[in-house]
Amino acid sequence: MKKYENLFKQALTFVVLCGSAAIAQSNTLSYTPAELTAKAQSWLLSQLEPQQGDTLQINVSALDERIGDKTCQQELEFSLSQPITQRQNTIKVNCPLTPGWQLYVPVRVDEVITAVVLRQNLVSGSVINESMLETASRERRFARGSVVSSSKQVIGAKTRRALSIGQILTLQDVCLVCKGDVVTISVSNNGLNVVASGIAQSDGSLGDNISVLNKQSNRTISADVIAVNQVSIHF
Repeated sequence: MKKYENLFKQALTFVVLCGSAAIAQSNTLSYTPAELTAKAQSWLLSQLEPQQGDTLQINVSALDERIGDKTCQQELEFSLSQPITQRQNTIKVNCPLTPGWQLYVPVRVDEVITAVVLRQNLVSGSVINESMLETASRERRFARGSVVSSSKQVIGAKTRRALSIGQILTLQDVCLVCKGDVVTISVSNNGLNVVASGIAQSDGSLGDNISVLNKQSNRTISADVIAVNQVSIHF
């Protein structure tokens, strides 16, 4: 009788072990390199804020097919090695089980902006008009300064240096007020607005504080550049 009990226990143990192995095998998921790349990209896109989805261009490099398929009995974990705004980055794909495995998927993130760009080459000192400009999508990294948001900001301004066709126009590329220009001075004080005429003593772009000679009083004052050939003083 005892002999049969031992045989029964052995058989039961075998069934339990086989069942456990079958369950573990049924929970194991297999991924091709292409599927892992797609999952990494999908995860990264899910991490973007709504406004970032319109301005960030994501380029995920495909994993090498030679690494073969990967299996994992749990859901994969994803993380970035650097903040999402870093241009060169990697997505870490992790199978959390012990011993588990890790893979790194290279990704490039480019910020794309709508910018005012040049339709032709311009020499230094050119007076900008509407026909010289157009609006286009460009990568932010190509802009060297404060991007011009609207062509209306710079119509009538002069270029400070030679500029190339297709180049993103920045406020640092132009002077809205150039040295020697006759400018309109707006003076605001407790709701009272007075307009005078002056001569710019230095170059200035939007927001710059420059010296201006008041033609009426013959005094030099400090004023903020607010538009092409316009400065403002607030008391």
